[in-house]
This record gives sequence, C-alpha cells and structure tokens, in this order.
Amino acid sequence: MLHLSLAETRAQEVEQSGVEPTRLTFADYAFASAPLLSAFARQAPRGAPSALAISADSPIAGLAAVSSARRQDGLIVYDIFLDAFGQSLEELRAEAKPVRIDHASRIRRRPLPRLGPGPHHLELPDDGVLAAHLEHWCHFLWVAPLLVPLLLSRGGRRYRSPGAQSSSVLLGKKVNVHPRAYLEGSVIGDEVEIGSGCVVSRSFVGAQSRLADLSKLRGSVLGPGAITLVDTNLVEIVSLGGGTLANLLLRETILGRNVFLTTGVLFQTDALEGTIGVQHRGEWVDTGRRQLGGCVGHGAVLGARTIVAPGRALPNRVVVVMRKEEGVQRIPNLPAGTPVCWDRAALVPVSELNGGRTPEELLP
Repeated sequence: MLHLSLAETRAQEVEQSGVEPTRLTFADYAFASAPLLSAFARQAPRGAPSALAISADSPIAGLAAVSSARRQDGLIVYDIFLDAFGQSLEELRAEAKPVRIDHASRIRRRPLPRLGPGPHHLELPDDGVLAAHLEHWCHFLWVAPLLVPLLLSRGGRRYRSPGAQSSSVLLGKKVNVHPRAYLEGSVIGDEVEIGSGCVVSRSFVGAQSRLADLSKLRGSVLGPGAITLVDTNLVEIVSLGGGTLANLLLRETILGRNVFLTTGVLFQTDALEGTIGVQHRGEWVDTGRRQLGGCVGHGAVLGARTIVAPGRALPNRVVVVMRKEEGVQRIPNLPAGTPVCWDRAALVPVSELNGGRTPEELLP
C-alpha cells in the first residue's frame, strides 16, 4: 500500500471494502481507507447521491487542514461520493447529501513539546481508519504513517523481536534482521537489511532498504531502496525511497526520492507561539499544528549545518552546503567509468591526486 501511487492505493482500499467500485466516485486527491468506505456504503441511502462526512470533532478531522475538505454543520465533508453518476464535481458537491460516518477509532495521544499553552498532545487515529484530501505535501506526511496499522491487520508472515510482548511485525521475503535489533508494530518489505541495535517502531520499511547499526525509526515510512547510516534517528518522517539518510534527530519531515541528508541537518519543528503555516497555491495557510518540519524535493543534497524553519519546502535537486567550496562546481568530461573524487569544489580523476596509484577501495 505505502509503496503504491495514490490511485493504486485507493483502488486497493475499494477492493478491500467490498463496495461495488461503480457506486463510488472520488475526486483525484480524495482517499478513504476500506473500513470507512464499508461503513459509508452501509449507512448511506441507496440510490441517492451521498457524500462521505465525519464529525469535526473526530481525530480524523485533524488531517483536513490545508485542503478543500468542506466544513459545514459540524461536519467535515469529503469529495467521496456514493451513487453519483456523470455529474461534475461542483454539481456533486451541491447535490450529494452528507452522510456522517461514526467510527470508534483507536486513538493514540502523541505528546507535543511543552512550549506555550496547552494542549500538549495530538490525538491521532491508531487503526488506519481515515479519510483525507491529499493536496499538499503535509497530507502525505501525516497520512502515510497512520496506514501502517491497517497493513498489519491484513496478515502475513509474522516476526517477534527478542523481548517483544507480541508478534506485531509483518515481514516480507528474504528479510535479514540482526538478533540485536528490536521491531514492533511495523511492516518490513522484501529483501530489507536491519542492523544491530536498530529500533523500528510503528513504521514501514520499503523493499531493499538497509538500516545501518543503531538506526532508529519511529512512526515513519521509508520507501524502497532507502539507506540509513549508523546511528540515524528518524521520528514521524516519510521518505519516498532511495538516497542516503543520516541524522541525529529528524522529525516531522517528508523527503523526496534519492535525497542525500547528512547528520548535521536541522529541520526546526516547534512553534514557539501559535501554529505553523505552509505555502499552498501561492498563499500561506495555517496547518493548525504546533509541530511540523518541512519538505525536501527529489534528488536534493543537504550538507551539514543546514537549518530549515518549520513548514518550509525545498525544491527538487537543490544543493545546500555551508560554504560553496563544499559543493561540486566543476565536472570534467571524462570517459565513462573513470573513478573521480572531490577536490576543491571539482570532480577530478583519482589518478591525478594519487600519483597514478589505485586506491585499495577500487582494487578488484
């Protein structure tokens, strides 16, 4: 699920729900998990256009900020319709009757820093039952980790870490878990390697990822092919996969594909007062949250001592280093396969710096 596109994930949830696909209409950005779709089909009147809605007091409503989900009469109304055929989105919104779906979600209270007035916690659904409009990077950051319990509930090959209270880990094929690693409440993809002293809690690790010794992953999602370096600590982050990640403590941040992140990068996450805003369609919009990191585009390289304010987004392929000479400014035209290394802001052949000798690392 977490390695699929939004359209593929939505189709999978419709299949799991047991609702006839032809009865459901979604806006391109709309999503709901299977239990909520099943309840929608049971409670909505048959044959009349209906719109899925939840109480504005539900923990699920916390995912609706910065989106086009509509608030009316104490409800959050989503662009997810039942028995609505052929109309435009504007017509559906006008004609479909909101149907409130009450679901007794399991709740997890996530503590927040004790800065400023309370509350000092955030209530989140803890069973994968949710609806959302995925229209901004913050929605993917918030929603993806919340789907891990839903994957766990659907069965598969189980694993119990030494000392764990229950078999709460779902393993893929050819997974190599070090005996001194600790896993709980997580989904691990095919051909993943997890090193000594690693801790993986309430997280998803995509296929062919490698977690180096002492890596810690809590409430997070790593896409396929991600690599962490020794002692990396990631909390409530989403990585779309690939790349190399190293950080003393990265929180509440979404990383694009093939990002290179060094240890000394800091994404500030805490609002000293009020809540954090993000840029959305050319305007600053309040997220309603007092804790939020940022967004890093595909192929970005972030060097040590990079500091990013809460709610900011960095573009694709950006390179941020402390001094310009730390980056690569000159790339020579060399035959394919020529070993090169960094030297004074340029890539140069290894042979030029080594007296013609081949380093041990390059020997067959």
